[in-house]
Amino acid sequence: MPSPRFLRLGAIGTLAALAVGCVAVPGDPYYDGGGYYPSPAPAVTVYERPGVIYSQPVYVPPPRPVWRDRDDWRERQWRDTRERERREAERHREADRREADRRRDAERREADRRQAERQREWDRRREQDRREQDQREQDQRAERPNRGNQPVPGRRYAPTPDWR
Repeated sequence: MPSPRFLRLGAIGTLAALAVGCVAVPGDPYYDGGGYYPSPAPAVTVYERPGVIYSQPVYVPPPRPVWRDRDDWRERQWRDTRERERREAERHREADRREADRRRDAERREADRRQAERQREWDRRREQDRREQDQREQDQRAERPNRGNQPVPGRRYAPTPDWR
């Protein structure tokens, strides 16, 4: 049970609140209805209720559900993951393309090297064949009897009969 002192203080506070709340300062625009901004319509006092308003209802969308934020987060995560995987796949494709280019260039260089080696071998054989041909021609010229009946060095001649 509260003490009488608290009861008395509570009653005094309640009466003071009622007295202060019912007092209106003369000239207060809130109670006058004039407001701070002059309006062409007649002033409506606070205590007067407006009449019935006939208008179309205004559609107000329902508030977003609480889990919508989580769905947005999941969708962002999913989109980010797809984007990251797309970039990674693009990097792999680019690396594969560079590797294929590198291999193709290496194969071209190897084919060019083999072609150059075949060409050098071909040229070497042609040069050797030319030298051998020159040597054969030189040997044939050396073995042919010369027109002045001069003996060929290193060759024996049988005496030829004189036909005169």
